[in-house]
Amino acid sequence: MTVRGTSISAELGNPRPKQRKSALLVAMLGATALTAPIAATPALAQESQAAAADNSVIIVTAQRRDQALEDVPMTVTVISQESLDRVGVDTIRDLTNVTSGFQLNNSGSYPQPAIRGVTTTNSGSYENNVALFVDGLYQITPQILNMDLPNVNSIQILKGPQGTLYGRNATGGAILIDTLDPGEEWEGMAEVGYGRFDDKRARAYVAGPLSDKVGISLAGTYRKNDGYYKRASVTQPLTATDGYALGKELYSFRAKLKFDLTDTFRATLGYNHTRADDPTGVFFTPNENTATPYPLGVVAGNFFDLDLKLNEGSLKLELDTGLGTLRSITGYSESSLLTNFDSGGTYTPDRLSASKLISDTWQTSLDYNIDAIDRLNLIIGGTFFQNKEKYGIPNSSYIAGPNATIDSGVEDYILASENFSLRKKEAWAAFIDATFEVTDQLSITVGGRYSEEKQNTSASMIEYCTAAAGCAGGVAFGGVTAMPYTNAVLAKKYSKFTPRAAITYEITPRTSIYASYTKGFKAGETNSVIPAKNVATWDELGEIGQESVDSYEVGLKHSGRRFRFDLSGFYYDYKNLQISSVQFVNGVASVLLQNLPSAEIYGAEASFDYEVLENFNIRAGATWLHARYGDRAVYIGTGVADFALTDAFEDPLKNNLNRAFPFGGFPGPMAQDISGMQMARAPDFSGYVGFDYTIPNGDGGLTFAANAKYTDSYVVTDASIWGGEVLSAYNARLLADPNALPDNFSSLTGTPYENRSEEQRARQGSHVLLNASITWTDPTDTYYVRAWGKNLTDQTVRQHYRPSSSTYIPILEPLTYGLTVGFKFREKEAAPPPPPPPPPPPPPPPPPPPPAAVCNKGPYIVFFDWDQSDITPEAATVLDSAITAYGDCDSVPIMLAGHTDR
Repeated sequence: MTVRGTSISAELGNPRPKQRKSALLVAMLGATALTAPIAATPALAQESQAAAADNSVIIVTAQRRDQALEDVPMTVTVISQESLDRVGVDTIRDLTNVTSGFQLNNSGSYPQPAIRGVTTTNSGSYENNVALFVDGLYQITPQILNMDLPNVNSIQILKGPQGTLYGRNATGGAILIDTLDPGEEWEGMAEVGYGRFDDKRARAYVAGPLSDKVGISLAGTYRKNDGYYKRASVTQPLTATDGYALGKELYSFRAKLKFDLTDTFRATLGYNHTRADDPTGVFFTPNENTATPYPLGVVAGNFFDLDLKLNEGSLKLELDTGLGTLRSITGYSESSLLTNFDSGGTYTPDRLSASKLISDTWQTSLDYNIDAIDRLNLIIGGTFFQNKEKYGIPNSSYIAGPNATIDSGVEDYILASENFSLRKKEAWAAFIDATFEVTDQLSITVGGRYSEEKQNTSASMIEYCTAAAGCAGGVAFGGVTAMPYTNAVLAKKYSKFTPRAAITYEITPRTSIYASYTKGFKAGETNSVIPAKNVATWDELGEIGQESVDSYEVGLKHSGRRFRFDLSGFYYDYKNLQISSVQFVNGVASVLLQNLPSAEIYGAEASFDYEVLENFNIRAGATWLHARYGDRAVYIGTGVADFALTDAFEDPLKNNLNRAFPFGGFPGPMAQDISGMQMARAPDFSGYVGFDYTIPNGDGGLTFAANAKYTDSYVVTDASIWGGEVLSAYNARLLADPNALPDNFSSLTGTPYENRSEEQRARQGSHVLLNASITWTDPTDTYYVRAWGKNLTDQTVRQHYRPSSSTYIPILEPLTYGLTVGFKFREKEAAPPPPPPPPPPPPPPPPPPPPAAVCNKGPYIVFFDWDQSDITPEAATVLDSAITAYGDCDSVPIMLAGHTDR
């Protein structure tokens, strides 16, 4: 059976060996001090080695050490490369189809994962609150989630806050991606594919030993297509289309070089280069009342560019000591993200936007995994993180010049404004986590992490405009008028202690129950939109406070030879959550961050994998989720002013039109009371079911696989409702009553649409995504051909939606299909030498030696009477008997009695 990519063949009830550790602690600490400079990922402990021998045990590293999945007191979804291929998952984004309670949306070009309703909807370069790690390195550039990884060893989705073990920005959970290390034998694969929208793909990897002490791993991917968005016709943009738009080109290269420096000390060098030109998240379309809006998936304009370059290097060291394993991972990355797009969203020359974000990151982690103390597993560690992000030239807005046409380049546009910003983050943390086996069945885990983070922010903006525009107070600058705004460098420090505790009880050797408490946090941020004034304090710049989650979870886990089942229930107390909203800055609608006081999340989750037959597996999972904003959730949203109402007033997402309200008359920000309303990307129910069936042929065969994922209706990005109170009016009421809440019905009272005042606007309807594949593999398990299809029911699924005076609604890839061919290899182990000929039979044993003579049979007595000197016949008989008895002896004992003197 295959369960999430792991082959299961052990007998049901085979107990996991438990390592029993005993040592002289003081002596081992002394030895460690002499032999432990820096090290990295721990080698498999004896427990995990024994578990790995039992193929039904899935090994995970969720607690920063190797453990059987059923021993970990949290919900973990784990999937291997084998399973990714079998169920048709070739990008990380496809993982949403094979797990419940997990989504992956976008804001612009930034992927934003959501786990159990905890997500970020912030635009720009803000970090996610679901942490992403690849080979132990934290990824500040989330675009890696859009890439293919050909040499994945496993992907683990840790559900629930992970503040103790993974630190900052793990409010909702963490995603751990491990790529293959070089092994003792050469292995690899290569494949090419072609699909709808002229989608060309290739990926390959090879890994193996260069010598007894050195191994290498190389991997690469490439993908290019025409895009699946339709391009609006230049001559009839509202009624006709002309080909496809927003095509992308992606490629990446990964390398590892591993050195076994000694029997206990290892080093691994890593390098990653990624290049992505993917503009699918950087297009705008207008929302005008004078024209029919474009349907979803149709774009217009000439400027759509997003060019990401990422280079990353790492050094991992690991040292086995007598006490445990010391590990260190150090990494440096640099990236640049160049974005150009038509912010007007039409072919009419009007305005352009251009920006370039440059990011440099240093990070290092050091932890000591101690496993030599009887019944105790202890991890002590620390991390350091430093990041610098700079928005420099070009980071500008342009307006059309007098000579601009449909075919014009940037040279025919006039510079309207320039922004400059620099943000520095420096964070460190120390943590400890211990699991103690009270008995063979009962374990208790406690841990905690202290984190500190410092941020420095500086920004400035210069607005340019023509003399005709006025620009009162502006300064003449090169023939135009310039109005500079500058900001001082501002600093802020955040700190947090994030504890955790858990208790695990093993009901049977392969069944356990657990209860846990964990805490996660995300540090504060500053808004990237620069205010139209000089500022001197952090608050004036727009500080957003740090958020935190307290999680309580109980669960049951069972793993058998043919069946695996997980069940969990959870409750989150979410405080000061960061959320984005549309507000006016400098008279322009802008996306800003704000804090909401609280949210409440609770639910239940279940999943199972079952081997029905030897070659037939089924799997299913479901999450029921109640995620609602808490009390006094005052949101700055985009409602509908009464002057914008028409008979056409309707939900734009119900008829697939890219329409936002009001048409051409944005009323300004609206204060909205969204207390008790659904949180973004938190459907009340989601579930999946899938199967794979193989008709074997030698080591290959024909495999049929399919997966269906149902997702209930949910808020896509923006929490806005249709109603609300004009912000200025609400602020005036607050002066008189500090406890006042917005009147959601004020803008629509007395209209036919009053009953829709508290309906959330930006929703995605319920839908089912269906993927399937058929794979033929030759009898030697070397060559394969796969026909695949995704979104077979051609569902329109919005990835992002924020209603404003203009907007964009990126959608999930529609119906796609294609063919993939490839081969894989693994070096065969050398055949053992023929056995030596049997030795000749031994010679027969020599005959046993004759028994030794017995010479102690006692004396023989000869008696002489007083008058006799001759030997009598009786005496002669005695003498003859003595000689016969002692014939083999050197002497005969004879005693004389009587008158022997005769």
